[in-house]
Amino acid sequence: MPKSKLILTGDIFRPFLVNNRWESATWKNVRWLNGIIGSAASLAGWEVSTVSWDPALTRDHQDVDVREIYDAVKLPLNVEGWCGLISQPALPASIESRLLSLFGADLVVGYEMPEHLLRLLNRAGIAVIDVVLHPVRFLDDIIFALRTNRQDIHARLLRHEIQRNEMVRQAGFIKAKAAWMKPPLSLSPGALLLLGQVDTDRAAVDTSTGRLRNLADHAEGLLELIVRSSTTLFRPHPYQPTDSKSFALVKRLQSVRLTNANYYHLLSQNEIETVCALNSSGLVEAELFGKEAVWLAPPCYRFGTDQPEETGYGAAVAQDGAWYTPAFWEAVRLKTGLSEEHPVPLTPNRLRRSLNADWAFSTIDKVVA
Repeated sequence: MPKSKLILTGDIFRPFLVNNRWESATWKNVRWLNGIIGSAASLAGWEVSTVSWDPALTRDHQDVDVREIYDAVKLPLNVEGWCGLISQPALPASIESRLLSLFGADLVVGYEMPEHLLRLLNRAGIAVIDVVLHPVRFLDDIIFALRTNRQDIHARLLRHEIQRNEMVRQAGFIKAKAAWMKPPLSLSPGALLLLGQVDTDRAAVDTSTGRLRNLADHAEGLLELIVRSSTTLFRPHPYQPTDSKSFALVKRLQSVRLTNANYYHLLSQNEIETVCALNSSGLVEAELFGKEAVWLAPPCYRFGTDQPEETGYGAAVAQDGAWYTPAFWEAVRLKTGLSEEHPVPLTPNRLRRSLNADWAFSTIDKVVA
């Protein structure tokens, strides 16, 4: 009996400039996914391979000719071209056919897959699981949310959902600790915290126009917020260049104070009542800390428990530690009953270590800070 086939992939279209050469911005994500899921799925009886823009790989791998795709839609292979590509309503039929030929599998699992690929695989009747980094980064470990186009898989994801109450509870522990710490800044009640973002992040792409959003697009609304606030702080993203359009706007607003204080320490300050950003994941965390969150743009992902629609995907469900175990992938392969599904606690910092990133958590998590 042939093994069930599982293909791992990611955002195959997104470019990144390295030494004057454009390469995949996400090849590391797919390799990471192969280490986390590929290993577990192989142990669970799946035949695992990868499809990505990663010519250095050869074994159990099919490379995507991304330049061919950009040439077909007459767009340059750069960030501007990428924004235009993912904003198009559809890809040429010849490109869709070529892509589909790479994904002959029983199940495709991707790391934050592009909408073009999600729609293509769904129309072809292929089962899909999309693995999305969850906005909440202050639990015992980094968590991911999974979404799918299959009702049976979605039902299994719901059995491993991390509830919002657990996130609120952990935010409470962080606020409790902050009560013993020296405040990062002197503030008055009614303060506003403005968050920066990576200017070329996928969340910044306005697919209705094909351009990158920035805070300057919302200057009038921001000024109204600033006038109503006792103090306004701007916390830039660590990877946000100081010559970006958003940063340039903030520099012109002389009443705005720049801060690089720990984000969770800031959220724990009662004086900060409102947090504003384009659509930063930090807004989700702010709400869990009891702040008013002002979204200037729609969120990039839909998180929750909504069922898959007939022609699409369900919401991305926040997951406990089951999704990277062989038992989970064996259950998906064999379609076993849900009665055997039990919560799997997070292993502290397991995924944090694997991602080699902690998003400011370790600073606030020290026994004595």
